[in-house]
Amino acid sequence: MPAPIMIDDGTRSAAADVVHQLHIKGLSEKAISTDVGCSLPHGFYHLPAIYHLERRAIFSKRWFLVSHKARYDNVGDYVQYEMAGFNFVVVKNKEGDIVGFHNICRHRAFPIVHETSGTAKIFSCKYHGWTYGLNGKLTKAPRFTPESVPAFDASDIRLFPIHTHVDRNGFVYVNLDARPEPEISWEEQFGDLDRQAVLQNSGVDWDAVEYDFTWVKEGKFNWKIMQDNYNECYHCLTAHPDVARTTALDTYYVSPGTPHHYISHFSEPKASILATSAFDTTRFAGRSATHVWPGGHFSPNPGTGFMHLMRSLPTSPTTTRQEYDVYKLNTPHATPEAHQRMINFYQKVVDEDFGLCERVQTNLERGIFEAGPLHPFHEEGVQAFQAMVLKVLRQQITLEEAAGREIWAARPPAQRVGNKETNSADAANSDGDGESDGKSICAKMLDCDQTRLKVLEW
Repeated sequence: MPAPIMIDDGTRSAAADVVHQLHIKGLSEKAISTDVGCSLPHGFYHLPAIYHLERRAIFSKRWFLVSHKARYDNVGDYVQYEMAGFNFVVVKNKEGDIVGFHNICRHRAFPIVHETSGTAKIFSCKYHGWTYGLNGKLTKAPRFTPESVPAFDASDIRLFPIHTHVDRNGFVYVNLDARPEPEISWEEQFGDLDRQAVLQNSGVDWDAVEYDFTWVKEGKFNWKIMQDNYNECYHCLTAHPDVARTTALDTYYVSPGTPHHYISHFSEPKASILATSAFDTTRFAGRSATHVWPGGHFSPNPGTGFMHLMRSLPTSPTTTRQEYDVYKLNTPHATPEAHQRMINFYQKVVDEDFGLCERVQTNLERGIFEAGPLHPFHEEGVQAFQAMVLKVLRQQITLEEAAGREIWAARPPAQRVGNKETNSADAANSDGDGESDGKSICAKMLDCDQTRLKVLEW
């Protein structure tokens, strides 16, 4: 076990000292395994079949961290997200609730939102003018009047909803499970994530967090490679000179929230860094980051008045859209100069991480490397993350084997339009490429056997 480095300049506040002592105590009491782990085989990082299994097992029905409530200060503030083939919008409605919908008009499937973010009074489709309130209800369908189309009932139509949850610290999560209540509750997935002692004693006023901006990078790597990378600092000494210069790496350790799906990260800054004016030493200036499985990460730093929140959004088996939100915390050192220093620091580290992840992806696809050993202490976070992935994929396979078909929890149940039912339980069947082929629905509409459609495929 690394020897703890005690850092105490005598100027910490009571709350900051509690967090500091929690770090040191956690490291000194940590049970260290001597068993060497094994990484996921290379196929998990590029095979389309694995990616589409993840879409069904993870992104269709698990909770995913998207932002902080500070991103939605005003009624109508919205953000659009694209994640593993699902496109949705999160918005603050007139009741002050943060809600979400699939970005699909219920008329002819045109997107209702085209900007990445903004503020709206209504959502109006630019195809035929159908309009929806911020609660998702249809408010206008041009020419569908009671006189001309008496069977049309606008009250039955609303945007496809998604589940949202705001935790006690203001972090916002989504779950795309189409059922009225998701199969997996937020509490079941995350447990005490928002009650971690390091968050409750951080000195941050979570209601006073201020959103600053978002930067985006498109990565040529599987989404899990970035999670593997973020869940260890074994590479920091070699690959991140600025991290090695500012962080006492011997104090870095992780604590998986087993059985819940998050991984806490802890480290202390070097004493020489604490002594500079860049930090508010009355507040904890160390790193208390949390990986929020599957692809989220937040890292508040009260000592600098800075927090960044990361989303890894898969766009294909081998590409990922990385989005980074930057927030200001309510600390004296949240000055423009200090804030910009931290932005520059993180952007440099992110650029370095991209170089690492893209080169790993290239080599994984060569078919030479199968898997590698994982250090029981320095790569404990990697092992924990990968174990979570394997667990839910195996659960999904068990469900699908019992059902005899693929199961897509995000796909809505039967939809009735006029006198036609346009979906069925069989609609979740797939032709093997991960997308619904709709054969059962099409066969029903054509009054023919589903196998007959094979003749029409040319």
